[in-house]
Amino acid sequence: MKGSGFPVGIIIGFLIALGLLYLYHYGYLSGILGNVSALLQHNQSTIGGTTIPTNYMNQTTNSSQLSLDEYALSLINQARKSYGLTNVTLSMEQSGVQHSDNMLAYGYLSHWDIYGMKPYMRYTLLGGRGAVDENVGYVSNESCGLLGCRGTINVRNAVKNIINSMLNNDSQCCNNGHRYNILDPNHNQISIGIGYNSSTVYMTQDFIDNYTTWNTNSPSYYNGQVSLSGSLQNGYSISQVIVSYDQPVQNMSVAQLKSTFSYSYGQQVAGVVSNPLAYYPNITTIDADRYSINGQSFDIAFNMQNVVKQYGAGEYTVMLWLSNGGSGQNSTFVGSTYTVFINGSLQAYAPKNV
Repeated sequence: MKGSGFPVGIIIGFLIALGLLYLYHYGYLSGILGNVSALLQHNQSTIGGTTIPTNYMNQTTNSSQLSLDEYALSLINQARKSYGLTNVTLSMEQSGVQHSDNMLAYGYLSHWDIYGMKPYMRYTLLGGRGAVDENVGYVSNESCGLLGCRGTINVRNAVKNIINSMLNNDSQCCNNGHRYNILDPNHNQISIGIGYNSSTVYMTQDFIDNYTTWNTNSPSYYNGQVSLSGSLQNGYSISQVIVSYDQPVQNMSVAQLKSTFSYSYGQQVAGVVSNPLAYYPNITTIDADRYSINGQSFDIAFNMQNVVKQYGAGEYTVMLWLSNGGSGQNSTFVGSTYTVFINGSLQAYAPKNV
């Protein structure tokens, strides 16, 4: 006597069909990018010994990476052009590449890195002598099921989505900080980093203000003495020289990094004056040993040893503020930064393997 249940073949066929429907629904058969989420962070710059292994910072980009950089650059410059702004050009410094690679390797989104360094610190270590304002963004494929994630992420689309979110969907998350960075008229260069794997894309945009041609061995720091000498592009002049302070860098966990957001230049602790009758209220005033301006050329030297003794080990960033001769909020800006690392013996040191 035959049983009264469904035939085994129909049951097997039904299960196979169900499995195929599941795979299709979650995209394992489609191989295309599904829904993505873009998470963003930006710099809200307000003025307000550890050995760091950084040998990996000097990585070079291959041709495919460069084409992505150029694609991102074209989107950014299209936005700038639509507002009547000049193009930014790709910088030789690899700060953007280094940071995106680090975020991808350790799985975090932050302006800090696992060594506790902020963008302007990394920028100095990589040879940068302008000033950097950083945007970072992240896109991840969310169409995942029990068998993994949906297809392979489309990196070019992810880059476009990150930039579009920064320009057009930034007010709720970040007070339009990304947008202001992209459309800042003083930025003239950018270091772009795009780190990715099959399911995730990290992007760093290090916007740079670079208006100074520095003399050999400048800027420099030795035994408390700071030397700044070079020449500015026509139309720009020195507004002020400020020194800021950050606590000593320390390695950070991924959990700590994920809890960070915007960054600043640390605590403003000193200002440099050329006139002994001038002073900075609420911070230390340093009388310059030399403060010579001749046309677009400048030669400034001062000693900040007493400031270092007062605050101790940490990172001291010398900021050269510039004026572009205009008016409004963009008329003065930080045109160059130079970070000096000071150890517990109050001596300058450079992280190893840089």
